Amino acid sequence: MVLIRECGILFRGFTIVNSQYHDFGASIKDKDLRSGLLTAIINFSEVAFAHSLEYIEGKKKSLIFTQDKILSADGEGVSELIISYIIMDKVKHIDKERERIVPELKKLLFLFKEKYKNKNLAHVSEFQEFKQEIDNLFGEEGKTVDQRLKGSFF
Repeated sequence: MVLIRECGILFRGFTIVNSQYHDFGASIKDKDLRSGLLTAIINFSEVAFAHSLEYIEGKKKSLIFTQDKILSADGEGVSELIISYIIMDKVKHIDKERERIVPELKKLLFLFKEKYKNKNLAHVSEFQEFKQEIDNLFGEEGKTVDQRLKGSFF
């Protein structure tokens, strides 16, 4: 069983909406830096290798993501990169988790695009209600074993 720490959506190098289920010491400044760096790495891999990354694996955490394009009202009619991601505890078989999670991340992007395409995506505060969609898809996996059992017995 995997424990999801955070799930969210990135646009133009910023986190525009996310749900954090367990704190892992990232400050707001760290989140902005992480968002920008992740977007740059994804863009670099596509340009340099003509291949898009699907996950990054560290010693303790893994990050799985997917990407798409979206039209923004302030984007001059050009579709721009939008990324959905999950930060989770490291697992032994990342490929199995990736195969399971990527379709859900794509669904998340589909729901976001349906609701916000052709809107101004620079106003991050407007997307906070979308956290509920994230929680509907991934909230249960953001609970520890104790939290899941507590809901079953009490």
